[in-house]
Amino acid sequence: MAGKICPKCGQFTFFETVSGRKCTKCGYTMIVPANEGKGGRGQKCSNCGQFTVFNGKCRTCGASYQ
Repeated sequence: MAGKICPKCGQFTFFETVSGRKCTKCGYTMIVPANEGKGGRGQKCSNCGQFTVFNGKCRTCGASYQ
């Protein structure tokens, strides 16, 4: 299974991880931070497993993180 093209080494080895993307060949990483709900994905909720935690609260299940 081929990943996306890596911006550093140019190979199709850029795979999605929990926090963003990582190249398995050269080790280049891209971190996708939470964007306050204005596009992008939030942090992963440990209760429901969705990436919908913004400002300490999950928008899917309502769990709050303090």
